[in-house]
Amino acid sequence: MNDKFEELFKAMHQFHKLRIGEMMPNVSGADFWAMNNIVNKSEDGKITISELAKKTNVLPSAISRTIRGLEDKGYVERTINKNDRRNTYVEMTDRGIEVMQEVKETMHNFGEAVLSKLDEDELSQLVAYLNNIYDIAKKEIEIRKIKK
Repeated sequence: MNDKFEELFKAMHQFHKLRIGEMMPNVSGADFWAMNNIVNKSEDGKITISELAKKTNVLPSAISRTIRGLEDKGYVERTINKNDRRNTYVEMTDRGIEVMQEVKETMHNFGEAVLSKLDEDELSQLVAYLNNIYDIAKKEIEIRKIKK
């Protein structure tokens, strides 16, 4: 079983080496996930830094650095809540929405090109297996967490 464990993690790790981000200049993986979560924001069109950190499962300090970079590129803008200055809202700019649409289109085209070369039944089975492995691993991590 040890060899299979290593094979599985080597196969999974290979995807990190693909460097998919090179297809999208000026948008890193962190940028993409932050922007994607901002786009899928609340009804008022804004999201707080703390809400965004929670949605992306990233520390507020890290998400603030990502937002700063996106601001520098002109993709997002921050506003401070006038009623509670502790809350800073983030929203997409028109340029950010445009870039996000380009990135999504690039990823969609890439995904279609890759998946079109696979058998549909095998792909469905692979997705089911990966979801099952994820669920099992998540439960094992919870069992093995060090309680503080």
